This record gives sequence, C-alpha cells and structure tokens, in this order.
Amino acid sequence: MNRSVYTFLVFGALVNAAYAEEKALVSDEDTIVVRSTPTSQSMGTQIITATQIAKMPTRNGSITELLKNNPNVQFSNQSDNSNTPGELQPENVSFHGEKFYQNSYLIDGLSNNNTINPGANNGELSNSPDGYSPTDLPAGGTQSFWINAELIASAEVFDSNISAKYGGFTGGVVDAKLKDPDLNKPSGRISFRTTNHHLTEYHVDDRIHEAFEQATSLTYQPQFTKKFYTATINQPLSDQAGIIFSYNRQESDIPFYHSVLGKWEDQNRKSENFLLKGSYLLANGDTLRATAMYSPHESTYPKKDVEDGAFTNTGGGYRFNLEWNHLAQWGKVTSLIGYQFEENDIQHESDYYASWYNRYQNTNSKSISWNSTGSASTATRLGYYGGSGHFATEKSSLTAKQDYELKPIQWGQTQHQIDLGWNIDNYSARYQRFGDVISSRGTSTWSTATVCQAGDVLCLEGEQYFKNRTLYPARVVKGNYTNIAAYLQDSMRWNNFEVTAGMRLSYDDYLSNLNISPRLSGSFDVFGDHKTRLFAGANRYHAQSLLAYKLRQGISQYYVQSRTNASSAWTTGTLTKASYDYDISTLKTPYSDELNLGISQRIADTVWTLKYVNRQGRDQFGRNNATAADGQKYYYLSNEGKTKGNTVSLNIEPISPYAFKYIDLTWSFNASYSNNKSSSQTYYDVSNTDENMVVFDNKLMQRGDMDALDYSTPWKAYFNVDMTVPRWNFNWTQRLGYTSGYKSYSTSTLICDGTGLCGNYVGNATLYTPVKYKNYVSYDWRFSYTKPMFKTQSLELTVDVMNVFNTAIESSKSTTLSSAITYKTGRQIWLGAAWNW
Repeated sequence: MNRSVYTFLVFGALVNAAYAEEKALVSDEDTIVVRSTPTSQSMGTQIITATQIAKMPTRNGSITELLKNNPNVQFSNQSDNSNTPGELQPENVSFHGEKFYQNSYLIDGLSNNNTINPGANNGELSNSPDGYSPTDLPAGGTQSFWINAELIASAEVFDSNISAKYGGFTGGVVDAKLKDPDLNKPSGRISFRTTNHHLTEYHVDDRIHEAFEQATSLTYQPQFTKKFYTATINQPLSDQAGIIFSYNRQESDIPFYHSVLGKWEDQNRKSENFLLKGSYLLANGDTLRATAMYSPHESTYPKKDVEDGAFTNTGGGYRFNLEWNHLAQWGKVTSLIGYQFEENDIQHESDYYASWYNRYQNTNSKSISWNSTGSASTATRLGYYGGSGHFATEKSSLTAKQDYELKPIQWGQTQHQIDLGWNIDNYSARYQRFGDVISSRGTSTWSTATVCQAGDVLCLEGEQYFKNRTLYPARVVKGNYTNIAAYLQDSMRWNNFEVTAGMRLSYDDYLSNLNISPRLSGSFDVFGDHKTRLFAGANRYHAQSLLAYKLRQGISQYYVQSRTNASSAWTTGTLTKASYDYDISTLKTPYSDELNLGISQRIADTVWTLKYVNRQGRDQFGRNNATAADGQKYYYLSNEGKTKGNTVSLNIEPISPYAFKYIDLTWSFNASYSNNKSSSQTYYDVSNTDENMVVFDNKLMQRGDMDALDYSTPWKAYFNVDMTVPRWNFNWTQRLGYTSGYKSYSTSTLICDGTGLCGNYVGNATLYTPVKYKNYVSYDWRFSYTKPMFKTQSLELTVDVMNVFNTAIESSKSTTLSSAITYKTGRQIWLGAAWNW
C-alpha cells in the first residue's frame, strides 16, 4: 500500500478511537485541570508573545531575529553585515555550539526546515551564490518559508531539557504559532515599513572602500531600498467561527555595477507570505483549525560582466494543514495532518554559456558588441554571454501526528503528568536539470568564412565558432524516505521534588537507523515556597536527515564534445566523472548529548536563573575523499565530525511589570559565557581527522579541539527596557548589549620537528595566529505611537533605530593576513506606519 495512504489511514483510525473514548468518558460535570510545564523544562524555554514582538527593535523581522536576547543562542559573524544590508534571508543561529542547520523550526506544528541543502556556502552570501554553477545543488537556507514575525502569535524557544515531544535536531527548537482569528469583532491592519542606504550608516574597511562604493561585487551593497507591506483582515463568521487573511511582502532593490561592461543592473530580493486561517469552536470545547499558506521568495543575481548572465533563485512553497484540539475527560489530544511543497528553482536567462571574441587581433566583432575583459585599445578581447539553464530541487511532505496530554494522576504520594504522541512524515524529493546545458571550452576559432548550421548557438556566421564544448545532460535524481517517531514522557511530583523522564524513538528508511533519545530532567524546590529551585538534566537529541547527499549523486558529470569545423557534427566523448559523488552507506544518525544544571532564585520581586549547559555533538557527518579503481572520485561520509559546547547563562526578570502613575515599565537582563569547539571549521560537512594537527592559542592540538571560528562569541549581555506611557499611547523599547570583541586568525604552515610548541610531534601543523578586536556596546531603540482616529480606528507610527551610537563593530575576517575586516551595520533607521481597525 502507498505509504502516504497508509499514513492517513493510521491517522484517521487513531482520531476516531480518541473520539469514541471521549463519548464514553465525558460527563456533564467535567472538571478543568490545569497542567503545568515541568520546572526543569521551563528553565530551558523562552516564550515570546505577539505583544513582545510588536515592541521589539527589528530589522527584517525574521523568526531568528527574535532570538537576539536569548543568552543561549549564537548568531553568525556575518549577521548584520555592513557590506550586505540589502539582504532579506533569515539569520542563521547556533544553540550551544551545534551546527546552524541542525535546529528544528516549526510553524503551527509542521516543520519549516529546509533539509535539501541547508548548509550551502556555510549559510553565507558569496560572489558565487547558490545556482551560479550548473553543478550547484539549489539551496534556500535553513528555513523553507521566510515567515515575517508580524504573522506570529507566539513562539517557544527551547535550548535545554527539551521535551521528548520534539525531535529532528541537535541544536535547539523554535516552535512558532501563527495568529488565530479573533472571534470577538472584525478587525484589520495595513502597514508599511522602509529603510534604505540614506537611512543607513556604513562601516567599511579602507582596503575595499573604493571597490565597495563602485558596487562591483554581489557582496558590496552601498545602495539599497527595502519596502515591507502587510495587510491583515480578521472576520468572525459567528460566535464560534472566524477567518483571518494576511498578506506580507518584503522587497529589496540592490543596484549592481558591471565595471567592464559599464552598466548598472539590479539584484533583487523578494519574500511574500499569503496566509488564510480559519478556526471553529465546537460546543464540547474542541477547536478545529484549517490553514493554507503560500510563501515564495526569490533572489535575482547578475553575473559580473556577463551579458544575459543573471539568474533567479526562487524558493519557498505552499502548505495546507488541519488541526483538531480535542478535550476529553482523560485529558487533551491534538491531531494534526498537513501537506507541504517547497522548491528551490534556478532559472538562468540563457541555457548556454560562451566566451566569445569581442575583438580579435584588432578586428571588432559585429555580433558581440560588449566587452567583458579589457580596455577598448586591447588587441584581443572577450565578451562573456549566457548562463546555465534551468534546474531545481523540490520536496513534498505529508505529515500526520498526534500529541496526548493526560490529566494529572495521583498514585499514592506521587502525582504523574503523562504526555505521549507519535508522528509519521513521508518525504519525496527530487533534483532536476530540465534540459541540456552547454558551455564553450577554450577560445573560439575566428574565420570570416564561418558558415553556421541551423540552431548552432556556438557559431556566429562569418565570424567565429567553437570547436569544443562541455555538455551537462538533462537529468533527474529522486530521493524518498519516511520518518516515524513516537515518544512518552512522565513528569512526576513528590513533595518538593519533580522528575521528568521521557523517551523518543525514531526511525527513517533513509539511513535505516533506529534512534533512541532518552530525556531526563528534574528540579527541587528547596524550601517548598517556589523561591529557591535547583534543576538539572541529561538528554540526547538526534539530528534530522539531510537529502543533499542523495540528490548530489552524479550532479557534476558531463560530456566533452568536439568538431573539426563549423559545418561538421559534434563528436561526444565518454562521460567524465571528475565530480565527487557521495557514499552514505553505513552511516549513524548524528546526535548531541546534553548535561545541564542550574539554580533559580527569587530575590525581592525578581527571579534570577543561573544555568550551565554542556553539549557533546557526536557521530556528526564528516566528509573525506577517495578514488575508486576506475578513476571515479567520490566523497565518502563518515561519522567523524564532532562538536562541543559549554554555556553559562544568567537571566534576571521581574515577576510582573511595574505600574507607576504615568508609566508602565518592565525589563530583563541576561548574560552568557560560551566556549564552543568544532571539527568542521570551513564547510558544513568537512571533517578533519586526528592526523590533522594545529597550533592554536600556542598549544598543539587536534583540529577538533580548537575553538569554533564562527558562532563562538565568548561573552555577551543584554539589558532590555520596555517603557509604556498609556495616556499618550506611546512605547519606547531599548536594548543595550555588550559583546566581547571578535577574534580572527591568520593561518600558516608550521613544520614541527619535535621541539618548541610542537612538543614531541613531528610533521606539518597549521599555525593559527590570533588578532583580537575591541569589545563593543550596542544600543537599539523602537518607538511606537498610536493616534486614535474614527471610532475603533487608529494610526500607528513606529521608528526603529538600530546601533543608535553608530558604533564601528568588527565582526569577521578571513584567515588571510591581508584580507579586509567585515564590520556590522552602523546606525540604521526604519520608518513604519500602520492603520488599524
């Protein structure tokens, strides 16, 4: 039987069983019992509400930008890059030193993870972005849908002691809930936000300043304009039913200059979200929700000095899901079924590439009017043309899941709060190159006697033609797998003790591994008054499967074709296997083991929480290479990769906001120290074996024992103040941050002879020479003023000021000693207006 059909049959059977049991057990005198989150798990949870989101200083307003205040989250060094302020893609984050592409992002219970190729280019924009080459595996970042935070009702962020309910990650979990319809009254909102290069202060290294101002690189964006639009309409249909529709559009125009072609061309970014959501409250207290969402995004990139060389990477997709929250005498069951389609589609302006003569031995071409390589006086010049056709990855997902929350049960002197559930995910993925892609080889043959064959794109009549070309054949690679998971968790309370023991089992037929993920945490209320609580935990988290390795098979294979003259037929050689294929046999599923402990102490009207988390990432994918007997080169994946993270964090918050005569005030403070290590320093699946030695911080060690070079800021602290003046309808939110200075390294080869820093080691080692930059203080503001208008209508004006003091902050630098420093964006102002009713 088809696995998708089987999934839905199982789902339907269990839903019917739950409904039958409810009819048998529910009485007319139901008692509402409040369940609580276990204390030890709440200490690893951040809850962000829609009210907090509306007051938070933001740039693009992505989901991950909401985590700026979380002390257990590390952002990439490239975050808020001053060279690329026009980008829209969500920021990448790491929890406790784990890989940035191994977090779990959920939207209304369905995964928002891009599992095709989330680690491409280390998650950074480069001058050869995804889709630049015909052998690229299209990628769209770590999140499939680029959801704007305005659509979110709440988000729960889990970094430690994570419930057995969640799986498919080794880092953290971000569980976002979209806004539900408001059944009380019709309402709506139309808003606009904008910023541009005139409202932005840049900090650029003097070594690249001139090139930056000329905008001759995709990563140099001295000019940009961002415009964000949102329209939301909420309509109750009755006392029990309602719908909400929301449209969100973000667009960014970034001029790019072809320095040799001598012309401007825009590189564009766009992200859209169409959301239609309905809810229905049943008489027995159940809730039904139905959601349809279409969320595409696209990025258009020119190719430097190439005529008709631009290409567009279109990502995102659509999803449908049904949710049923069912109340019974024994507890609550949430049933969810959903379908999602996502793609990353690369469309070039041309399906062939050629390097033509623009000028040959002082003779100008009549057909190639553009010059890509030299000055007008050069005797021989080239004109580059074209691209790599059309290719794409796509993934469709069917998900069925149920979560049961049983009412607390008293067994003797112990109270038990049991949670259990299951989910089935069926994935179908595909890579397709829709047609043959042709690229010229070498230089063309110039001859005024050239006679072209019909349809020959590598021939110009009476001028020039190519004798050699590369052909990348049309191809399709498919990958399918099913993931099955189940979990059981029991939170037990006895006197002042609370222990939560859970187990999650998962299996997918991609790696064919049965993964057992135990979760154990506990807390002790020392004096029984909820003022002093000790907590600790030991947990294992297993990673999600990535389809990149399967879909890459044979992606770079090509034929070399040749001919003797323009009139002769092409002769095809043997299939060239110069590319690397992937061998994924006998792999274990990567996992992360966690130990944590901490204390939560109430002091006056504040709560202080001190926590230590240790993560040991093991069996992570490492990439090595080998050559088979027939000469085929391939990568074989191993489980040699590893990470290590240590985080100490402190969080201080008042129990409730302060209400003065004219001002409502709330605040929070958090700080953290992190020490993260990784065996993969440059590319997301490159591993370095124990034989690779380095001298780091004047100590000889294995590469896997050195500090991570990204997502590794040691010290950081944030102080947040939210001040509201109700009589003026005015709000001012401030975020003051302290971050330890960035440390970069230059590398060189050290020949060890068994003396000095090398100790007894003899051989080559990589020497890392550190350069430490200054610690810095950041300061962000958000102002909001609401002017009541006619009846229930109001005008809302907002101003976000990021990096108020325009501090020059060094953020990254390559390992080349003479390379330029990258800074974070200087002062940037966002202006916004909204009409509410």
